[in-house]
Amino acid sequence: MIEVEILNSEQKADIFCLGVITGINLYQQKVITAQQHNKTLRINGELYYVQDARERLQDMMDKICR
Repeated sequence: MIEVEILNSEQKADIFCLGVITGINLYQQKVITAQQHNKTLRINGELYYVQDARERLQDMMDKICR
């Protein structure tokens, strides 16, 4: 005999939140890994490049000093 458990709305909300948190953690790891390996990042087909503060400052200084 198969036992079926009916979830109440609070349990459903908890499961939903757990899924959202898991998805966010996966994307965070993807971003961190790309930055650690100095690689580009694609999210939904869009290309991103993660820079640390020092790299960003250097880019701004290069643009200003041109």
